[in-house]
Amino acid sequence: MYLGSDFHRFWARCGRHQIHPDDDAHLKHSPFDHSVLPCPFDGPLEMAKVVICLANPKYDDDKDRQALNALIMSMRSGEDVLPEMFADFYRRTTGPIGLEERRMRHLVSILNVCPYASKSMEGKEVRVASGLPSVWTAQKYLREVLMPRAQTGNIYLVVLRKLQLWGLTADAEEVGNIRVVSGRELSGVMSQSLGEEIGLWLVRKGYVPLIKRQKRHHDSQ
Repeated sequence: MYLGSDFHRFWARCGRHQIHPDDDAHLKHSPFDHSVLPCPFDGPLEMAKVVICLANPKYDDDKDRQALNALIMSMRSGEDVLPEMFADFYRRTTGPIGLEERRMRHLVSILNVCPYASKSMEGKEVRVASGLPSVWTAQKYLREVLMPRAQTGNIYLVVLRKLQLWGLTADAEEVGNIRVVSGRELSGVMSQSLGEEIGLWLVRKGYVPLIKRQKRHHDSQ
């Protein structure tokens, strides 16, 4: 596991615990599903060129928990590509960028502000999450690592869900490759224009060849 940031050192201490040790005292009456290990991010976070910030994981009941937990442990390296198990979700979320699936899995990472799974992420879940050290650690990583990288043009950073839980507002200043998206809380899907903007940036940087636009995905989940 990469141990070059406080964020990764924080998660290295979690191991196979269902709750991160620093969060344990705050989750005595937890609204989250702890049959699944905490999942702070999906995909190659350390090498991704596009990082999309969402709320928290949500898993279908038919997913094998043992397989999920093995996958989550593997992804914590920060080097694994986006897993095929959730390909439909990733396509819905990143569809407007127009990336073919093979490239998407290597270039995009999903960062969750809250690492614990739930059926919804509304009143009670948000209130509990706002007091979790793991959430504060994600906020710090966003501000101290990802935002500077996006401001200097090294990555494209998009905050799509739960802006306030990320510590941002709808009128947050957008500098460099940072986009804070409001008004799309239910969909978790970026607009077509933003997707095209990111796709053109990937082309200009030489990360992908000229992109053939894919059919637009509906903005609902």
